[in-house]
Amino acid sequence: MLLKIHLILIVFMAVTFGSVQHNNLIIAVGDELEFLTDGNAYRTLTLNSYNATKLSSLAYDATTRKLFFSDQRHHYGHIFSVSLDNESHRPVEDIVEKNNNETVESLAYDPVNKMLLWTDGLNRAIRRVQIDNDPIHIEEKDGIEIVHFLENDAKPRGLVSDPCTRMLYWTNVHDSNPTIERSFLNGSHREIVLHSDLLLPNAFDLDIMEQMLYWAEDLHNGYFRIERSYVNGTGRQEFYRGMGSFIVSLTVGDDFVYWSDYNHKKIWCLRKDGSSRSPLSLGTFRNPALGLVVIHHQPVNCTMLSEDGQAEKSFAEKSEIITIAVCLTGTCLILMGIVAALIFRVWKSMGCQRLAFVSNKNEDDTFPFHYFDDYSNSYAMVEKATP
Repeated sequence: MLLKIHLILIVFMAVTFGSVQHNNLIIAVGDELEFLTDGNAYRTLTLNSYNATKLSSLAYDATTRKLFFSDQRHHYGHIFSVSLDNESHRPVEDIVEKNNNETVESLAYDPVNKMLLWTDGLNRAIRRVQIDNDPIHIEEKDGIEIVHFLENDAKPRGLVSDPCTRMLYWTNVHDSNPTIERSFLNGSHREIVLHSDLLLPNAFDLDIMEQMLYWAEDLHNGYFRIERSYVNGTGRQEFYRGMGSFIVSLTVGDDFVYWSDYNHKKIWCLRKDGSSRSPLSLGTFRNPALGLVVIHHQPVNCTMLSEDGQAEKSFAEKSEIITIAVCLTGTCLILMGIVAALIFRVWKSMGCQRLAFVSNKNEDDTFPFHYFDDYSNSYAMVEKATP
């Protein structure tokens, strides 16, 4: 009887855990890009005619199967790209030219507008550049826009974009006031999502389907923690707490959260549903892994978003419509005011002429004049409500 129970448990565990699969990952380790398949098979991506130095931030476009990466110590280039379509031939394209006084700490890609975005912590900026299908080479100050230029002592670090709700999220590792913030992808409607009980929100990612933010930070006495919340800051909870690790990169897959440990040079993972309490090591490297990104085989299906995500999307769309409506209304009111002023001047001029014309007549022969009350139109400015 006991043997049967053990067999049933083994079969149950095999079915349960067998149905949960790992996502494929790209890992930036030292001067190499590693491809991890099914959580156990590693192979190095060959980069043709490119001498890498210290690879770090990663972003991936599932539509074109293109990987974007930064190289911290490269002499000429700042941000690069490589296509993952062709296994045998992978030429590297130099996207943004290197500049000594600017940094790339995190990358994000918007497939809708084909925009590559990154955080420049040294200059307190979030930047973006248009990416076309043709090979491009952009000098640091040519064709690059600033989405946000933050206040003094601010330092943007982690960066993610949401192609469905058209939102941009980032961590601000401000020395005295660290925050997690967001805005529309065009930089408008900036707001703070979380500001309390934050120390150093370093590694950062977004679960688009569940509309949840994940971030990791170091605590005192050698501890670290991974937390998560909905994109509007509600439902905050501690996902995992550990000791002895410094998390430098984090990415969220379909069923697992993956992160890299700088101190032990390891990659770890933990199931999102909380069914496993201890993280699983997926490998140890010669150098710390500074970048992780999940490789999705298909673009994000925005129709599958959770209800919270649909509400965020609806809010973003309505806010943009309201902004346009307010601008149009204001313009119309100004034009109406100008027309009314012109009519009033003409009417007044004609009235004075008529008054002069009838002034010599008797009182009984005068015409009655009608005076119109002034009126003003007003409209309510619609402010963005915090989700």
